[in-house]
Amino acid sequence: MIGRTAFCFLFIALALPAINLVAYAGAGNIDKADQARPPAEVNLEHNPYTGDAAAIKEGRNLWRKTGCYSCHGGVAEGGVGPSLIDDEWVYRPTDKTLFKTISEGRKGTVMVSWSKELDPDQIWKVIAYIRSLYQGDPNKIIW
Repeated sequence: MIGRTAFCFLFIALALPAINLVAYAGAGNIDKADQARPPAEVNLEHNPYTGDAAAIKEGRNLWRKTGCYSCHGGVAEGGVGPSLIDDEWVYRPTDKTLFKTISEGRKGTVMVSWSKELDPDQIWKVIAYIRSLYQGDPNKIIW
């Protein structure tokens, strides 16, 4: 009989690919802009939707439609994926880093690329939503 910890690790190892596929499969339902700008034209230094209430609401809807919550939790508090609302990040939590992670995915993790499902404006709106949930130390904000 395996112990509780071993069972948890086994469950996570077997469940992660399935969770990721479920989240990814739902992404095809996203309404895309007719002509998405190629990533090379995107200004990664500044999120044009920071603090924009309408964009944050749209970002929340995109968060739900793409299934981000299946890994990061309903309000980005963490789960299989890391929390996005605190100030403890593995990678530097700039908007540029977050944009590239959502757009390109993160090798060695279950984070897949969303650039085929979300255009750059939609990615920025998801980031604006994530930023609106921040509960970390205000002195650590670098975006």
